[in-house]
Amino acid sequence: MRHLLDNDVFLAAIYRGHALHSRARAWLDAAKPGGWGVAVETYLATVRLLMNPAVMHAGVLTAKQALDGLEAELGGRHPGRLVLSAQKPERALLEKAVGHRQIMDFWLVQVACDSGAKLATADAGTLANWPALTVKVG
Repeated sequence: MRHLLDNDVFLAAIYRGHALHSRARAWLDAAKPGGWGVAVETYLATVRLLMNPAVMHAGVLTAKQALDGLEAELGGRHPGRLVLSAQKPERALLEKAVGHRQIMDFWLVQVACDSGAKLATADAGTLANWPALTVKVG
């Protein structure tokens, strides 16, 4: 597996209404042959967001629809891996976070590293903090 997708990239790739959809979709389609995956946390966050009326507006999905869509994306010609980390979060890594929004992103950097992958993200803060461990999408 070469790339682990963060929450925003995965959601953007599968949700046509996302501002980054076209770029994330094109990036993921090009990256799939090299190996890709998502953390369990990203999988669950995406299901939650697809079911959230504030995100999806009139296009809100049921749990079954969201899960079916994710399983279809993870399947196919170049299937994605679902990654569950067995490691405890590294305190030194998380302590570098400035604000609550970076905690999950920094954790996903660790999951990617533990999996031998780079984190695929569009988040400028994550890219700036971890340039050797991330790849820019979008």
